Amino acid sequence: MQFGKFSLNYKIVTTIAWNEDKQLLCHAHSNGVKVVIKHNFDDTDQLCDPQRRREWIETTRTRILASFADGVNIDTEKPMSGATARCQTLLVRELRQELQQHSYTKHAQITFDVSWAPRGVDGRYYQWSELASIVDFFFVMSYDMRSQIYYQCIAGANSPLALVRQGLEEFLYGFQVPAEKLVLGVPWYGYRYACTSMSGPYCSIRPVPFVGAPCSDAAGDQLDYADIQRLERALGSSASRHWDDMSQSPYLVYRNITSGTQTQIWFDDEASLGAKLALVRTLGLRGAGMWHADALDYTGDPDGARRMWHLLRAPQ
Repeated sequence: MQFGKFSLNYKIVTTIAWNEDKQLLCHAHSNGVKVVIKHNFDDTDQLCDPQRRREWIETTRTRILASFADGVNIDTEKPMSGATARCQTLLVRELRQELQQHSYTKHAQITFDVSWAPRGVDGRYYQWSELASIVDFFFVMSYDMRSQIYYQCIAGANSPLALVRQGLEEFLYGFQVPAEKLVLGVPWYGYRYACTSMSGPYCSIRPVPFVGAPCSDAAGDQLDYADIQRLERALGSSASRHWDDMSQSPYLVYRNITSGTQTQIWFDDEASLGAKLALVRTLGLRGAGMWHADALDYTGDPDGARRMWHLLRAPQ
């Protein structure tokens, strides 16, 4: 089924998040696919206020009803710890309790987007075990994994395979999150970095601090996979594609003709994604997902887009 720039294969998709298009919802429901709204509690300084939690919960339930949705995806991604993190857990528990009291939302799906590892990434010291016991599943965002760089300020992989596995294992074994409550999220995009200097294959980037780290991927620009493919075709022989064995990731190297700056684009392709998605079966995870569906070239490369979708199904 075609919607906007992207097409959906209902043999692969089980849940669609953040798209409240009524036509899409009808087609999804007719094929047994859930559609969930997005609703975050971003005012973290208000999390321990019972009244503010009640208001947020009522708004969430009202939006689910108004959208005829199947639940909610929470994508807060805010740094927090201690009492604030405990109040966030309380919020999600109170949401579950409230939804269960009403017939339409009694079985509503609650999902929570989490960082690639439960080690305080980006300042997120959440109550992982407690949250996992409440939600239907975690969507593990195994990307943006250079959001905090504490060592060499250089360009690198967005989603390095070994770290992806380590992060998942920390959820499984460090916090006893059941495998059936983990969905592996992979990137359909990459980062373009302007090199301030080169030392062999290493591209030094400008230091952009983020949550206590002196360097981060914020020095780069996000590019959808389709845009990377188009750029690679346009550059032709003036760009060279490389493979980094350590991270199991591809990257492009070229010189920007306008600025004359050496540039690297780190991204994921079918080979690197296939290696990561194999972890779903290896670790017995619930499934896989990606960010984001409209990142592919459905018009210019429909066969490639189809292969990318089928990669998500392969681990099942």
